[in-house]
Amino acid sequence: MSIPKPVSLAGMPGVSATGIPESLRASRPVIQARDVNKVYASGTVALQDATLDIREGEFVSLLGPSGCGKSTLLRIMAGLGDITAGSVKWWEQDYSVVGDKGRKLAFVFQSATLMPWARVEDNVRLPLDLEQVKSAEAGAKVQKALDMVGLAKFGQSFPRELSGGMQMRASIARALVTEPDLLLMDEPFGALDEMTRNKLNDDILRLWQANGWTIVFVTHSVYEAVYLSSRVVVMAARPGRIVEEITIDEPFPRGADFRVSQSFAGYCRRVSESLEKASAMGADGQAEEH
Repeated sequence: MSIPKPVSLAGMPGVSATGIPESLRASRPVIQARDVNKVYASGTVALQDATLDIREGEFVSLLGPSGCGKSTLLRIMAGLGDITAGSVKWWEQDYSVVGDKGRKLAFVFQSATLMPWARVEDNVRLPLDLEQVKSAEAGAKVQKALDMVGLAKFGQSFPRELSGGMQMRASIARALVTEPDLLLMDEPFGALDEMTRNKLNDDILRLWQANGWTIVFVTHSVYEAVYLSSRVVVMAARPGRIVEEITIDEPFPRGADFRVSQSFAGYCRRVSESLEKASAMGADGQAEEH
């Protein structure tokens, strides 16, 4: 079975042969996935020959149809799942480097997954409690994280007292409280209304720029991927694999003007075309007949 390599798009506007923005090509790789395969006991091939570098300072979105392995690849990047074949390195070493000073990652799940019986600040403090961080230090970090996501006044609230968007902010604060360098986000805004989603998109971009993080973001939305990303990685299903990488060569910060620009529309069209091709691909990398 022949599996296609990521398409070379050199010379096209906004796209480089590597898929990596020019300003980031010299930066250090945070994650290096090489020929990663994931086959479940049932025989389902979740990932086949996935090769991808994530570099310091990038905002990379994984985009593709259901079943293409986006979330599986993200969990492997987080060290939350085994692989059948291939290799993954973090900061050019094995997973043991995660947790070293300056080498922390955090994971934001699709739903807020807050403890309903605990107040917001206690939910946010959970990772620090697990690390046995001293109370005074933990309190200061919790307050800082709540400030970052605009929940400084809601630390004593219970999750049921918050809107869906605020609950997701609390979940993000829980990830940020460990002061990570790498933030992995698995479609965190998918269940929110468009206005709330747009606001949180703006907030996460602001935090990304202000703190120099590296972010890998799973989404089903072409518009969200284009708006947020320095690079969009398009995946296909049956089996899950990477088929194309597209650089979004637009400056940050981005805002409402970018969302209504011709440039934004052009990138959305380009990514949509790639996604349509990926959705139609069969196992041999060719378009399936209907």
